[in-house]
Amino acid sequence: MPRPSLTQDEIQVFRERMCTLATRRFAQEGLSGVSLRGLAQEMGCSPNTPYRYFENKSEIFAAVRARAFGRLASVCGGVEACDPEQHLETIGRAYLRFAREEPFAYRVAFELDQPDAASYPELQKERLKAWGTIHGAVSHAISLGVLAGDAETVSHLFWAGLHGLAALQLAGQLQTRSQDELEGPMIHALLRGTHAAALPPTDDPNDRSSDDE
Repeated sequence: MPRPSLTQDEIQVFRERMCTLATRRFAQEGLSGVSLRGLAQEMGCSPNTPYRYFENKSEIFAAVRARAFGRLASVCGGVEACDPEQHLETIGRAYLRFAREEPFAYRVAFELDQPDAASYPELQKERLKAWGTIHGAVSHAISLGVLAGDAETVSHLFWAGLHGLAALQLAGQLQTRSQDELEGPMIHALLRGTHAAALPPTDDPNDRSSDDE
């Protein structure tokens, strides 16, 4: 007797359950330390059951990472502030809160490499969405003259600063200060470093008036 077809709701429920479990396992054991058989055993199902929902381990890993980036985008994109600098500070605090409250998801998103990541459109879409929350806010601040510089560079600097603090916290490497104590000064330092009022004027190579005098 053929196995009955799964409904979309059944597929979604199982995929969500497996992704929740796999997020923790991948974060703790790395990509090579996780197997479909082990995931199935922990879920209490047949070793063949996961193959009804995912083609292989790499597809599960991509789905897990897409969910993590999607959650991060939702957390950072859900904050609002009228002032562009305040908006970036709020995004920064939301980002660090996500890393603190969802450490397994954060580790899977940023600490584990996936050689074939480009093969999964959903993963790429969610990664760009997470990047877009920071890039969009930085671009807006630059367009208003609050920050100065190239939007790509400033966005990367802001993200790198946040990630550095989050990574130190997750690795247990912060010494005499906690993440809570450092996140405000860190964000303010990142913003001050690219604040339009703090940067010296750029020499215009086309302005030769001083040389002609």
